[in-house]
Amino acid sequence: MNRTESTPSESQSQSPSPAAARHRRELLQESREIVISRLSKVIGEALTKMGDELSEIALETPDQTEQGMLLDAVEIVRQHRSEIELRFRRSFTNVFERRLFNRKAEEVSPTAASGMLALLDDAELQAKLEVDRLVQRSRGRLDLDEVLGIRARLASLVDREWFDEEKHPASPDAVFEALKESIADVTPDVQMRTRLLDAFEPHVSSQLNAVYNTVNDRLKAEDVLPVIRPQVTAVGGGRARAASSVTPEGRTESGQQSGEAGGSRTSGQGAGGAGTATESVAQLDARIEELLSEMSAGSTGAKASAAQILTDPELFAVDKLPLPQVPAPLLDALSGMQTAEGALLPPEELLGELTKHSRDSGSALDQLTVEIVSMVFDYIYADKRLSDSVKQQLLRLQVVAIKAALIDRSFFARRRHPMRMLIDRVSEIAADPDVDVTPGSELLSGIVEVIESLLLGFDRDLSIFDDAREKIDALLDEESARRSARLAKVTQAAERAEALGNALVLARGQLADRVDPNTPPFLKAFLDQWWSLVLAQCQLAGAEAKMPVDEVLSVAEGLIWSVVPKGGDEVSALAGMVPKLIRGVNQGLAILKIADAERSTFFDALLQQHTKAISAAKQGTSDSSKKALANVRLGTDGRVKFTPSTTRSEPLAEHPPVVEAQNVSLGDLHRGDSIEIDLKGDGEFLAFRLAWVSPGQQVFVLSRHPEGAMSLERAKLAALFDRDRARIVEADVSIDRAIGRIAEAV
Repeated sequence: MNRTESTPSESQSQSPSPAAARHRRELLQESREIVISRLSKVIGEALTKMGDELSEIALETPDQTEQGMLLDAVEIVRQHRSEIELRFRRSFTNVFERRLFNRKAEEVSPTAASGMLALLDDAELQAKLEVDRLVQRSRGRLDLDEVLGIRARLASLVDREWFDEEKHPASPDAVFEALKESIADVTPDVQMRTRLLDAFEPHVSSQLNAVYNTVNDRLKAEDVLPVIRPQVTAVGGGRARAASSVTPEGRTESGQQSGEAGGSRTSGQGAGGAGTATESVAQLDARIEELLSEMSAGSTGAKASAAQILTDPELFAVDKLPLPQVPAPLLDALSGMQTAEGALLPPEELLGELTKHSRDSGSALDQLTVEIVSMVFDYIYADKRLSDSVKQQLLRLQVVAIKAALIDRSFFARRRHPMRMLIDRVSEIAADPDVDVTPGSELLSGIVEVIESLLLGFDRDLSIFDDAREKIDALLDEESARRSARLAKVTQAAERAEALGNALVLARGQLADRVDPNTPPFLKAFLDQWWSLVLAQCQLAGAEAKMPVDEVLSVAEGLIWSVVPKGGDEVSALAGMVPKLIRGVNQGLAILKIADAERSTFFDALLQQHTKAISAAKQGTSDSSKKALANVRLGTDGRVKFTPSTTRSEPLAEHPPVVEAQNVSLGDLHRGDSIEIDLKGDGEFLAFRLAWVSPGQQVFVLSRHPEGAMSLERAKLAALFDRDRARIVEADVSIDRAIGRIAEAV
């Protein structure tokens, strides 16, 4: 039998031979083991990483209660790692097999169930909502082609129709159900379980597609539904959805045997009592005709309904559907318009030509496709985030995109449609403020060349768009290399700025330990503003420092002691020490290249303080109580020594605290994010790309072509956000966003 266009039901239309049945059982067992072992490995690897990940989050969390909860979660992960991994494998195996063979879960008596509901507190309800949110997030990251494949192929192996999206054995719902059971055994705290599940989610979501892909590829290689073809059905009174073909005898059209326990709705029992029956292409066409008429009358709701039909993943998310082929005259007409000249018609004139051709030669579905693709390009044209130079090149692809969407109807419902992926990639370039797409630039010239080749070369083969995307990726790699060279110096300076900032905090603390309450304000200011910077730079330089760190601290201690009230026997020691102090101060300030005026001001104040101290010592009027408070004193060997005090000294100077932004958590910013900033405070925002974030998240480098790059300290960036002079720009500039806007219109 030719299986290149099989449906789930076709695999069940004949009783298999004993050998074939045995082979199906072997494939089922192999698929089961792949899913269970791969997901168990995912959970094991996640547990290995979660300890460090939760620790990092805890250290960055200012809330002490939350920090304590996260650290407790770290302890649970590290103590119970093997136990959780083992319990997950057991729980997931049970869930997988229960769903695969349509077994019921363990019964709970009505009395017990009532008691459980009574005990379900707000925390439990909130936890359930959080888990549902995690499941939805995970489901949103899945590849629809892979999901459709595993739903159909696993069902085929157990002689069933499609599994529902939420109920197939390897769904995110199944994984999190097993995780909940596994974690519940090691911690009774509801909030703790929720935090652990939240930590698992990124690891699960990022690996599920790979698990599905492995199973799908293995089963396709064994001729199990090599191509999946959902059929068109009407659900709930008109909405087009997908179901399987007419089923073998003894089964209803919903794909379940009559009276099958726990099965889907039987024929005639749709959602809310609405009927569900196989809808012909003619019926779908009639519905689309209605929508086209309403759209012509200006109905925004009709546009939304039309977009919802085309984006239905169960109907249009595969590239081979039982729908009429696009008439050759329509494709020929589009090919004639595809040339550079035809693609550059004014928008209204272009849409008029496209609509005319689709009405003359195409079906209602063809007309609807033309309308919605044109709307998508209207959104692209109106998007102010896209650079005009790239946007103009994108608009030249409108006819090509319509033709590609007609040839492969999955354009709206499948993110991996070749043409759609190409447009998304070019849109990413257009939205990046730090790429050079000025006229004549290498990147823009390359994009123009790629689009020219598409306009001239695209006929029916959609693989041309994959080739084009590879060329665009190569251009981006070259641009990334040029951008990296531009950013290297700024990034290096920013790295040093953060390191210096951290060293400066440490240096100020070291110097603050040495001063006492009676240290003169001028000396505290000098130590805070200048000498702490000398100490920080020398600490960073290490062995290559122009002045040893011990010597820098020794000079600071000498300065502090030199202004302490003196006894008569200490005057000569001060006189002998002053020349060495002056040389040491000059050596340190030379590292900073301090202006002569600043230097002279400090030495004048120091000289006055020394004169005052010597005079008081000679007259015997020195305040011995103040001398007793000093943290640095003259030893019997004539050298100044620092004795650490049990009481922390006051800071050298007050510095404004780092204020976190209220409108956005700077910890949520990631490299590559787009940020708009009003630099001058005049309401004019410029787009920047977050090019680099320091390891300690204290320095942020923003880049923009051709102005270059700038680094901002955390406090300054936070202040811009708080004053509404900075804002994060949505990263999604894809077709998905445009389609979503159309589908949400009311």
